Amino acid sequence: MKKLIINADDFGLTTGCNKGILYAMEKGVVTSTTIMINMPKAEETIKMAKEKGIKTLGLHLTLTCGKPVLPITEVPTLVDENGQFYKRRTKLFPVMNLNEAKKELKAQIEKFLQSGLELTHLDSHHHIHMYDGIREIVAELAKEYNVAVRQPNDETKDYLIDNGIKTTDYFSMEFYGEKATLENLKNIIENFDNGTIEIMAHPAYVDEELSNISSYNNNRQRELEILTSQELIQWIDKEGIRLITYKDLGD
Repeated sequence: MKKLIINADDFGLTTGCNKGILYAMEKGVVTSTTIMINMPKAEETIKMAKEKGIKTLGLHLTLTCGKPVLPITEVPTLVDENGQFYKRRTKLFPVMNLNEAKKELKAQIEKFLQSGLELTHLDSHHHIHMYDGIREIVAELAKEYNVAVRQPNDETKDYLIDNGIKTTDYFSMEFYGEKATLENLKNIIENFDNGTIEIMAHPAYVDEELSNISSYNNNRQRELEILTSQELIQWIDKEGIRLITYKDLGD
């Protein structure tokens, strides 16, 4: 049987993202989402999730957007002259102290746990955990907190499996940009073998706030429309595909 996780990234980025993701979970096929706990909207985001009866979330570990949750004096190599994370890993990685990165990522997990919600899995903004150094840190933290991890490439998948960390059999980031179409989404689902797959998504209502903070904006609205379409919902049901979350891995 094919088992499908559709995870909405960037929960907490903006109010438009929050509302779009929650709608896609309530009325569509999005089964889970990962929160950016370091962003200013995080507290609002958690409140909105709880009001919808959501008891579990994943965590979108972040080193390339917003500010650290730790004081910048504790993680000076992770931030620019304005105290913000570097927006590109090409700027971050040459100067990053991995001990500081581990402290910050662990602090993000601890801040999430203070919400009272259950942590289901870890992934990361810009897939930073698929790179050497960060990969090993995230795997170590996943073992410490006993949670699953997204596998954005084969090297990361193999490392996670070798270390006894739950992940999916397959992962796709192809439902994105110009490829965020109903036809392509169906193709992704049709073309993986039996097992589990996670498809990354970014549904949102596009508002001025989102347009100002992210270059990936109008496509998010299109993703939202597709992920809540009756055509897709009915097709998934007809194909006998089981929608699951990271909590269901191994069942």
